[in-house]
Parts: sequence; C-alpha cells; structure tokens
Amino acid sequence: MESYQQMLVSSFLEIAVDQTADTARRFLQTTSWNLEEAIQLFYNNELVHNPSLNGAADNWGQYDGDNVDDDDHNIAVPYIGNGSSHNLENKILSSRPGDVWRVEERDDNLSSMYRPPFALLYNGPFNNAIDTAKTQNKWLLVNVQSMQEFTSHMLNRDTWANDYVARIIKKNFIFWQVNDDTEEGQKVCTYYKLNSLPVILVIDPITGQKMRSWNGMVQPENLLEDITSFIDLSPSEYYANLLHKRSRKNPRDEIKEDEGIQQSNEIKEVMKIFYPPLSEEPKGDKNLICRVAIRLFDGRRIQRNFLKTDSIKLLWSYCCVEFEEAETRPFRFRQVFPGSVKFLEYDSNLTFEESDLNNSIVSVTWE
Repeated sequence: MESYQQMLVSSFLEIAVDQTADTARRFLQTTSWNLEEAIQLFYNNELVHNPSLNGAADNWGQYDGDNVDDDDHNIAVPYIGNGSSHNLENKILSSRPGDVWRVEERDDNLSSMYRPPFALLYNGPFNNAIDTAKTQNKWLLVNVQSMQEFTSHMLNRDTWANDYVARIIKKNFIFWQVNDDTEEGQKVCTYYKLNSLPVILVIDPITGQKMRSWNGMVQPENLLEDITSFIDLSPSEYYANLLHKRSRKNPRDEIKEDEGIQQSNEIKEVMKIFYPPLSEEPKGDKNLICRVAIRLFDGRRIQRNFLKTDSIKLLWSYCCVEFEEAETRPFRFRQVFPGSVKFLEYDSNLTFEESDLNNSIVSVTWE
C-alpha cells in the first residue's frame, strides 16, 4: 500500500512540477488517494488563487503532438502555457487500468464533486439571512470557508452533499455560506473572532449570539448528532424556556450554602430512581449483539454493547452509571430521523431488537 501511495505521489509531482511531496500528499489524502481528483483539485486551486494563471484556462486541454493510447491506459495531462508561473510541460502519464482521464469531462467532474450546496443556501447578505431566520423562527447555520483550505472542499463534497444532512438543514435551518476573502466573509470573521477556517456556526437570529461552533472537517454523522438540540427547540421556544426558568427562581427560597449542600444530598438519596441492574457487557456472536452510542447531557459520547433481547430499560441503567444526576431526574432518549424525531420512553418495555437500535446514535434529554 505504501509503495502504491509513493507511486501516486511521484506521478502527481511529474504533472505538478515545482511542487513538494508534502503538497502532493495533502491533495492525494484529501481525495482519498484518487490521482485524477487530486490533480483536478490542485489545478482548480491554482487557477482560482494565482492571478497569473487566469489566462492559462484557455489552454486547458491542449497537448503536445503525442497521442493518447487508451489501450495503454494513459492519462492526458493539462498544459499551461509559458505565461504560467509553473510553466508545465506537456506530459502523458501512465496510470492504473481504468483511470483514463477524459479531458472533456474534467471541468464537469470537478464542479460536481466540490460545488457548494446551492440548493440549500440562502442567497443574500448576512444581515438579511439573520432577518429571514428570525422571521421563520429558525436557527441560522453559517459556514465560513477558505478556498485555500482543503477541508472547505471536503465539507462541500462529503457533508453538505449528504442527503440526510441536506433534509435536516432544509427543514430546520436557514443555511448561509460565505468565503473568507469576500467583504461579507471578512465582516463575519471579524465579528465572531474566527481564527481557524473553515468553521460552522449556529447563530441565534434573535440576539445574533453564537450558540455552537465546529472547526475544520465535520463528518455528516457527527454534525447530525450535535445539532439535534437545535432541532428540538426553535429560537422562540428556547427563549420561552429560558424566561420560564428564570421566573421560577425566588431569592426568598435561598438558604446558606452549607445547609443547601446537606439538604441537596438528602433529597437526592430520597428521590433516587432505581433502574434494572446492569449486567456485564456482552461479547461474542455479533448477530446477538446490539451496539448503541449515547450522547450524554454534558456533550460526552459513550457506547456499549447490549443483547438484542435485552430490554431498552438498560439504556437508563447505563446512563446512571456514567452520569450521576440521572439517578434523581427522569430522562428519555431521542433518535433523529430524516424529517422527524423519535423518543424512547422507559415504560415502553421494548427490546433493543424491537426498537431497531443496532449501530445507532441516541441523545439523552431531560423529561
């Protein structure tokens, strides 16, 4: 495997002259070691970010007098004229069988792989996006990109293009994307003090406050897992709950700190909820085992194996082991599906197999 990757690096450097092996590896790793895609991504970045190459696009697809022989699995490599700072020579590169690079398809392949998610995006300035989110009572999801960072391309290719992610965003968010080298992008970077790109933000449209952020590449399943709390509550519902909690506080009910701690411990002992005992984690035949990942109240993620025939009540038992407060407060589990949310209740008496929980992620929420 290592020798094959080294061959790809060498092939990349034969085409992209004056580049380092480090650069070659970064582009190849970004495209999962697909030489064709790596070369496409490299030239796309060069043409976008080097003004001296703008005229070179006219020569895209020009070659020297050598013929391309498909039977020998040769790849035609783009030529950039003498005006280019790289002054690439015309080359014909031998590659693996089946990797013929069709010149006429190059631009289409590149744009389809890394294009922004136009169907999801709000088209307009940042302030208008906030106003629209406020009017529609939706959270504002912002993605600030840098075309010089490979992970921006990966977000477009893998995360925003994910069908599940797209449906969740379309239903629950106003989605706004911007490049950092634009006037609007610079404003957002300055206001939210963004030092690392790309970045994803959840913005409260009522106050403009940043509620949550992610840096770099975020895989679709991780993003879905993290944004479930914003699916459950709209911005107006979030503030209604916040005001309700504040109104219930009464200064006259406050007691001395030491007495409060003692009383709290006594109350916890009385109110302690007893769930079924948690047996040893099962191992062995995978056909008999159900693996579940759980997102806890504090953001941690834990996972465990259960028997498919076990009652899902053991989920409650497991959470109490990992999170002490769960022993005294009722809670339930939430599963996110495209366009809907499913809750698991303690009184359901279902087994793991009946609940179809194998290899799934659930989040814990207080009753």
